[in-house]
Amino acid sequence: MATTTHRGITYTTSGSATITVDLDLPLQAGVDQDDTTWLTSYPGALTSFAARQSDGSNRMQPRMVCLQLGDLADAETLTLSGDCNVILTHISNANESVTADVSNNHHRHPLLSTAISGLVMTATCKRSDDGATGDTTDALVWLVVA
Repeated sequence: MATTTHRGITYTTSGSATITVDLDLPLQAGVDQDDTTWLTSYPGALTSFAARQSDGSNRMQPRMVCLQLGDLADAETLTLSGDCNVILTHISNANESVTADVSNNHHRHPLLSTAISGLVMTATCKRSDDGATGDTTDALVWLVVA
């Protein structure tokens, strides 16, 4: 199980995949999520202004995140926690070149499909239709989270 935390979001895999955060871009125009100058320069006596929803939970601003997942295994999950409430959408791609399998004259294409539910992404990785276990691939994953 690998864990990485970047800008308040913790990424945890259920297996041995490695995690690298390549990009974490706030989607609210004109705001750098790391700039908190407005908190200290506001004239008056506001104490850490934090807008809250009526249900008491802080909703996060949408962010686009790009992750490199190394050796992502079949049925492995990626779970997000921390400063996020939901994965809104995602795009994933197997990030490996095709190699020849000389033993049966077939090309072995790394196939990757992913599904999301709440804050969990589940991967399906297959190198071939031979039913072999232990299929893995490197993956490039784009997430829009809020």
